[in-house]
Amino acid sequence: MSGSLSTAGLGAVGASTLSELGGIAGLAGSALGRILTTASFRGVTFFMPDVREASGRRIVRWLFPGRDIQRFQDFGRIEGAIQVTGLIIGDDYVIRAQRLRTAFLAAGPATLVHPWYGRLRVRLAEQPPEISFSDREIRVARFTASFYRDPDDSRATGLFSSIDDTLTNLLTQADAMVDQAIIATQAILSPLAIPLAMAGDVSSLLSQASGVWDGLVGNSAQPVQDASSSAQITLTGGVSAPASNGDTTYADAVSSALGGVPAAIASSAMPVGTAAIAPAVQVADGVTLTADPSDVVTMLLSGALQVGTAALSLSDTSQVPATVLGLGVVARMMTVSQAVAASTSVAYVSQPDALAARDVLTDALDALATDIENAAAAGAALQITAIWSALRDLRLAVLADYSSTIGRLPPVISVPVARPMSAWAIAYAVAGDTPSNVQTVMDDMVARNDLIHPGVAGPGALQLLDLT
Repeated sequence: MSGSLSTAGLGAVGASTLSELGGIAGLAGSALGRILTTASFRGVTFFMPDVREASGRRIVRWLFPGRDIQRFQDFGRIEGAIQVTGLIIGDDYVIRAQRLRTAFLAAGPATLVHPWYGRLRVRLAEQPPEISFSDREIRVARFTASFYRDPDDSRATGLFSSIDDTLTNLLTQADAMVDQAIIATQAILSPLAIPLAMAGDVSSLLSQASGVWDGLVGNSAQPVQDASSSAQITLTGGVSAPASNGDTTYADAVSSALGGVPAAIASSAMPVGTAAIAPAVQVADGVTLTADPSDVVTMLLSGALQVGTAALSLSDTSQVPATVLGLGVVARMMTVSQAVAASTSVAYVSQPDALAARDVLTDALDALATDIENAAAAGAALQITAIWSALRDLRLAVLADYSSTIGRLPPVISVPVARPMSAWAIAYAVAGDTPSNVQTVMDDMVARNDLIHPGVAGPGALQLLDLT
């Protein structure tokens, strides 16, 4: 089952940068981010174009028959519901809406990140939230919800107890990781007046990230180059620091620039449709060419490593090293998340192949954990608890999904061959009981053992698929 997400048109609402790329967390780069304001509930980010709150005193007015007087009785203050109208925009809008629905169903108080009031502790009001979809607004989900402020401290939630669908859970946790990257960028770039040193280092990091991706994409397959060209232009152009940083526009533009190219690269391995007319370089014998998902995953992980190294090097000469390290963590979080999403499109042949790929991803997540520790130790404004939770859940989701995949794949056995002989003969000896498997075993034997010619295999131990 492919891990690609919806790439249908955005409809009446408008277009978004990452949404058109097909990667996860299209919200990260939405063009509407310059107009709408980013909020979140239980870690699920969304746009909050409209919000209302009633507050005041519980006043009772007394009127008397035949007398032109009135009296008032004050029964104390009243804190009405915060009424939110939200938009979820991006290729992942269905997954994000499902996450938000799960958040609404959870009991107890939760954190609402209000774009004007900041972080609030709230509970859902009596009126249940409503989530709506429309065929006139593809890639968009709308919802309304009402919350009451809750001053009580909430108790920490435990590890998710069960996983029904490992693939959906994997994409959900990857999406949550990108959400945390967006929130982290907003925290790091929160000063009302951006210092010149910080603005300069942000520009330098974007420039170095642009160089990393230019080098990797330049040596990649044509579908990758075509998919990422627009995002590369955005990253190369950089982001200008505003004179006044009163909202999250600057931070959202930076996170969009850092996440745009990885999302575009991931989308090249997860196509969902074929254009009626495509550039000649993308078509061979009437078939639209796509990037090899395994190559895409390798490229993304390499890019994450190189951008992290660039951030570490830049922090050595920076006047605000914590900012640079924090944004380096953001870039790696977004890139590794896209690598996880792209990995769901890889078709593995055997158990060892899937195990090796799983170990590569978990090693990348462990390396990201080290970067997070270093950035936090340097003083980066990271919400370390939320990020650690997202990282832990994503790692467990990777392990769960690969365990499910590995259980459906054949093992690889070692067959000793005393003298050179035909690979066909060996394949028939191993898979001859099921003739339809002979060709598969023979082709895999040639590739897996780097045989120069299928007519000469051995002597030595050969690694073969066991399809019995």
